Amino acid sequence: MLLNKYIKYTFLATTITTLLTACAGSDGSNNSSAAPFAPKSISGTAVDFYLANATVKFDDCNGLTTTTDAQGQFSFKTTADCNNSAITITGGTDIGTGLPFTGTLKIKKTDLQNISNNDLVASPLTSLEYYLGSGDLQVVLNNLGLTTVTAANINSYNPVKHGSAKEMAVIFTLQQLATQIEDNFQAINKSDGSVALTQEQATQIAFSTIGNALKTQGKNLFNSNGDLQTTALTEILTAAVTTAGTTINDPSTPIDSNIKDNIKGNITTVSTEINKIAQSGGDGATLQGALNVALQDPNSPAQAIKESLKTPIYADFTLAGYSLATLKTSSPTAPLALSYANLDTALAVNFKLNNTKSELTDTIKLGFKINGSRGAARENLDVIISNIQVTFKTDGTILSAKVPVNTVINISTSLQGVSKLNITTQKDIPINVSNGIIPLSSIISSNDALKTYYTEYMKKLAVNDLVEASAYVLPITYTVDPALELQNGTISIDSAQFQGSTLTAHFKLN
Repeated sequence: MLLNKYIKYTFLATTITTLLTACAGSDGSNNSSAAPFAPKSISGTAVDFYLANATVKFDDCNGLTTTTDAQGQFSFKTTADCNNSAITITGGTDIGTGLPFTGTLKIKKTDLQNISNNDLVASPLTSLEYYLGSGDLQVVLNNLGLTTVTAANINSYNPVKHGSAKEMAVIFTLQQLATQIEDNFQAINKSDGSVALTQEQATQIAFSTIGNALKTQGKNLFNSNGDLQTTALTEILTAAVTTAGTTINDPSTPIDSNIKDNIKGNITTVSTEINKIAQSGGDGATLQGALNVALQDPNSPAQAIKESLKTPIYADFTLAGYSLATLKTSSPTAPLALSYANLDTALAVNFKLNNTKSELTDTIKLGFKINGSRGAARENLDVIISNIQVTFKTDGTILSAKVPVNTVINISTSLQGVSKLNITTQKDIPINVSNGIIPLSSIISSNDALKTYYTEYMKKLAVNDLVEASAYVLPITYTVDPALELQNGTISIDSAQFQGSTLTAHFKLN
């Protein structure tokens, strides 16, 4: 019995020793621990044409970023914490056009430690792969007429180096289409002034709708000559606007349906002009060089490419007929002159929508604030109109405007014994737009209660009074040019409030 136990224990000990020896290797050492991480140098290129000074973000690396050089190249050394990541590229300058790059390039999550050639290329094609996946990618590439790239080598395909001039023209136009969709959708505001769609949402809508439209065999965006196909373009834009509306899911944030025609006109022009240059042949680098040369000539048809890549933007603001530059010079101690007889014009605003290719309509929220003072005495009047529909001509000036039915108008004053008032319009109210000016008086005169309230305040003012007038403008579909450096101010009446671009003027009545 004891002998049997001894034999079992001896056998077990011998077996364990044998296993440990085998695991340790023939030299008896223990090599079971993992080898230390070995960093690997990765290079990359960002291509619309090449993007200089663009930001390269490694999405899965705790916000790690780098920057492209003047030829769109970047470098990166992997770490134990950053060796498998998706990549997002934004900003910088397209060296083909000299314009700021306002779009987005994406590369799907990639094992950076084990990529072949240690080289990556981010292009509109890798963005398509990111949002569409690899399953339908080859069909999309075929429908784009691209023969020098396959779904298998898309992460290393540089269209400037490897593509023909015609293929580079197609890829460039593809990115401009996506960027136009992104830029227009990122300009959309909600009714409180917050952004309706994030950059990521706008980018996803752009590339997903393009990819989904082209994943059907034979659905071509360009013909064999590189000419843009209107039917396919219209289908993409219609799907993009529909998807954006569904994503926003807010009835108070309408999207102008005419945005499709504006983008279509822009992209058609871009495609036509870049394709003309591509007809000379060569590779993508040849096209880039030829475009650079053409754009140095201010009379070249290629200038239409730069003009068409600008999205609609609000500009040329005036208040009481004074330009923005003049308004900025006014102050309580240096007021502008305003005739008492023309007091209504203090609350009359004008603006223009630049970079339009068709008639466009936008919804805006509009607020006015007027503060009158006579010595130490001060009284104010505030008005908020929650919905005004403005239609712009093809040259961007205001064609017409109206206050739609069911719009809420709030008005309040500091005058003693005057209650706050809010009404909901029972029908559309046309605004008497003259020379593109939207006067508050035209809206007020449509309702007796509003007119009485407004008049009660205005008749308190007199010659030599100081008046500070402000207009608050919140466009929904398009954005205000940031170069104007307008302050973002809040106007509120009880629960009704919004933030909008603000124009302020100081007047002395005469």
